[in-house]
This record gives sequence, C-alpha cells and structure tokens, in this order.
Amino acid sequence: MSKIKVIHFTIANSGGGITKYILRLWKYIDRSKFQFDFVTMSKTLDFAEELEKEGCKVYYLSTYAEDDREQFELEVRKILKDGRYDVMYLHTSWWRGFVLEEIGKEVGIPKIIVHSHNTNVHIRENQSREAAINLHYQQREFLSEDIATDFLACSAEAADWLYGNKISREKIEIIPYAIELEQYQFNLQVREEYRKKLGIKDEFVIGHVGRFAFQKNHDFLIEVFKEIVKINDNVKLLLIGIGELEDTIKDKVNNLGLKDKVIFTGKREDINCLMQAMDLFAFPSRFEGFGIVLIEAQAAGLKCIVSEEIPPIAFLTENIEALSFDVFLWRDKILKYMAGYPRKNMTEILEDKGFGMKGHVKKIGKILENENYKKYNV
Repeated sequence: MSKIKVIHFTIANSGGGITKYILRLWKYIDRSKFQFDFVTMSKTLDFAEELEKEGCKVYYLSTYAEDDREQFELEVRKILKDGRYDVMYLHTSWWRGFVLEEIGKEVGIPKIIVHSHNTNVHIRENQSREAAINLHYQQREFLSEDIATDFLACSAEAADWLYGNKISREKIEIIPYAIELEQYQFNLQVREEYRKKLGIKDEFVIGHVGRFAFQKNHDFLIEVFKEIVKINDNVKLLLIGIGELEDTIKDKVNNLGLKDKVIFTGKREDINCLMQAMDLFAFPSRFEGFGIVLIEAQAAGLKCIVSEEIPPIAFLTENIEALSFDVFLWRDKILKYMAGYPRKNMTEILEDKGFGMKGHVKKIGKILENENYKKYNV
C-alpha cells in the first residue's frame, strides 16, 4: 500500500511553537503509512538537511501571497501538482485570505486540514497589528465550511478566534498539544551540568522560552525582573529564543544595568535540558492559543507564573498560576517562590491526562486517514 502524502504549510527557521509541533508530528508519526513534506517562507532552514535525509522534501516559497499573489500562486500550484499530495495540512493563526485552500481544492487535494494554533495575529515586523486584526475579522466573514475538509484547534479559544461562528462546533476538533514527556522529567545531574555550562552558581533562575516578538511580552518580563533584583539580586533571567525584537530587549537590559543578570541563549534544541537549570518559568504572553512550552515547563516540575491570557486548557498541574499584568504582583509572587519549593515529578500526571506524544500522534493519524479520505488519483 502506498503511503499517504502530507504537505505541511508552513515551518520556519525561528524554531517557534508551530514548527516544533509539526516536527514532533513527523518524529512520531507511523512512517510506514505517512510521508511528510514541508513548505517554508524562511530563506534557509538549519534542519533542512536532516529532513531531506529522512526522505522529506522541503519547499521554499519566495514571496507571501499579500506581497505578490501571482508568483505565490504559481509556486504553490507547482508544489501541489508535482507532489500529488493526499493531504494539505495548513497551520495558521489568523486569516489573510484563503489562497492556499482555494488552490488545494482547484488542483484536487482530497483532504485539506486547517489547524488553529493561536488567539491573535502573529505579524511580520513591518506590519501594523491593528490592520492585521481588522483584516482577520474581515476575511473571517467569508469563511465557509467548504473551504476545508477538517477544522482543528489547539484550544477552544483558538477555535473561537479563527473560526468564529462560521464553522459549526461539531465540525471542529479540539486537540491539545503534547510533548515527549520523558525528556522533561526533572534530572538533578542534568541540572547541575547545565547550570555549570551557563555559569550559574547558587542563583535562582527565572526562565522563559519564546520568540522575541510582541506576543511573548519580554518587555514586561524585564520590568518585573528589574524590580526583583532591587530586593534580591541573587537571581538570573534565562531567555531562550530568537526573534525580531531580540536586539530591542538586549538594549533594554543593557540600559537598565542588568547585562550580567540576563542570559540570552539564542535558538536552542536542548530546551528540555535548559529547563532543568531553571527554578521558575515565567510566561507573560499577551495572547496564546495554548503554549506548548507550558506543557514542557510543567513536565519539568517548574512553578509557572503566566498571564491571564493563557487558555485554561494549559493549566495541567498544581504548578501553574495566572496573574494580571501588574509588575509588582509578579515581583511578589516570584519572590515568594525564591524562598524555595519542592520540585515534584509531574510527567506521570501529564501522561495520565493524555499529553504524551504517542497518544497525540495516533489522533492526528486517524484524522489523516479517516473515512472521508480518498487517495489522490489523477
């Protein structure tokens, strides 16, 4: 039996949550049944060679549809026609139009999946957020149930944001994220090794993982950290990620005299190990569809202080607490935990709740090959 060919739109070199999610699917999917290929808007992918060695194709689009629609359509049609894909899997956060869905239908892709991953727009640096939000709502008015065969979302909030009342709720499947839980279980040896690598001695480490972008709200986190240092300076802030606002945040850190207190790691593939070195996880996002990293942090046994914008579905253990955007409220809460707390193993709890990767991938596999599926045949 030939494999079901799936094309994913899109992955990126930033190592963000959606890309991590897609790559995890590929890692755990039954490769005897499925073949995954990928499309990216990034000029290069650091991990492209590895994917290609595993038999995947990586396609690079030269333009966004809103910048040059004709060229965008030309490139996408060629990818889909040449690849003869059975499933077109679209990962998105907001509507700019329905070009991909329309092309997929036009060339005869049997199954088109739309998967909502967020609750607000994720824009490029040169775009207006207000204009992007307005465009999303305008385009959503034209959304119809025949635009795709399957509608998924990582949370009810992400479903409400992307689909509004245009897609009936019985046609939307809410599928929370999952991770490789065993990789995040607290390990004292790894903790000591990584703290040594990072130059950390007995300091209390506040950690954050996320793109340097408006959504992740690093500016607020730096304000909180500044106030913590005034009271207890035996502390460090560990920031993992890259993004368009990275230099802005570095400048802020330097201007506040916090350079020796903040560690910028850049993009990393060993986040599970870096989390062992942390003592608390801070996540002040302005919006989130779920926040995969919160499963990781809770699995690592970390206390998690998060914004009230985090969907309830992400509150998986007793270790997560939501606060309003009040600098001094965050300061006082973190100072409380700096006095110490027992770090418990949470992986069994998360496994029992269905947040392990193997069970998650089985759900996705069933969607990819369900009764509505017909093999591409032209």
